[in-house]
Amino acid sequence: MCIALDHLFDYDDFRKFLQDYFEEQKKMRAVFSHRFFAAKAGFSSSSYCLNVIRGRFNLTPKSIEKIAKAMDFEPLQRSYFEALVQYNQADQVEERESAWEQIVQIRKQIEFAHVAHSQREYFSKWYYPVIRELVVNSDWNGDYTVLARYLDPQISTEEAREAVNNLEAWGLIKKENEEYVETFQMLDATQVAPIALRQIRREYMQHAIGAVESKKRSERFAAFTTLAMSESSYEYAVQILEEARKKIITRAANDLTVEKVYEMMLVAFPMSKKVSKGNKQ
Repeated sequence: MCIALDHLFDYDDFRKFLQDYFEEQKKMRAVFSHRFFAAKAGFSSSSYCLNVIRGRFNLTPKSIEKIAKAMDFEPLQRSYFEALVQYNQADQVEERESAWEQIVQIRKQIEFAHVAHSQREYFSKWYYPVIRELVVNSDWNGDYTVLARYLDPQISTEEAREAVNNLEAWGLIKKENEEYVETFQMLDATQVAPIALRQIRREYMQHAIGAVESKKRSERFAAFTTLAMSESSYEYAVQILEEARKKIITRAANDLTVEKVYEMMLVAFPMSKKVSKGNKQ
C-alpha cells in the first residue's frame, strides 16, 4: 500500500509526487533510502533523485523509464508520469499545453461521471451496464441478436435493441463515425437514491451466486472469510479493498483489448451484533 502512488493522478507536480513517495516509503520501511531506491532503479548516483526533487536536475526519458520500472507503474500510471514530467519541465508554451492536454485525457479515463437523476433508469435492469460496455467493445456490427447473445445469461433481441436506444437517449453512449462510443468511461451511482439501486443489486447478487455454482474456478473469483476484529481493523480492511478496487479500475481503463465484461463486487458486512469481552484476571 502506497498512498502517494495510489494518488499519482491527483498530482500536478512530479517533484512533489517523488518527495511524498520517498517520505512515505521511509516511514514504512526502515531499509528504504535514496541510496536504496537508486540501486533498485539502476542510477549510478545515490543522490540523483534527491537532486531531481530539489529541482537541481531534470528527468530524462531514460531516467523516467528507470523510475517507472522501480515503482512498478501500470502503463497508464507511466503515461501520466511522463506527461507530468513533460508539463513541469517544458520550456515552450506549446509543449506545456500539449502535456497538460495529455494529463487531462488520462484523468478522464479514471474519473467517474455521476449518473444524473434523469438517468437513474440506467440501473433499472441488470443488463444495461453490461450492454453499455459490449456495444462499444464488441464486434456486433449493429446486429442486436448478436449483441443479445454476447450476454451471459442471454437476453432477447428486443431487450438488446431497447437497451441501446435507451442508453443513447440518456446520453450514456453516442455514435461517432457509425460506431458507438461511451460519453463517460466510468459511471457511479452516488447521486442515485438507494431504493432505485435495490433491484439491480439483488440481481447482481443472484448472478454472483449462479456464477459461483456454475462457472469454472478459472472463470470466476470468490473468497469467503469469517473474521473477528475491531472496528479499526474493519476500517483498515475497507481502505485496502477500496485501494484494490481503484487499482483494478485503473488497470481496466488501460486495457487495449476487451475480452469479456465482468461484474466486480467487494463486500464486507457484520454477521453479529457488537460484542464485548472483559479481561480475565
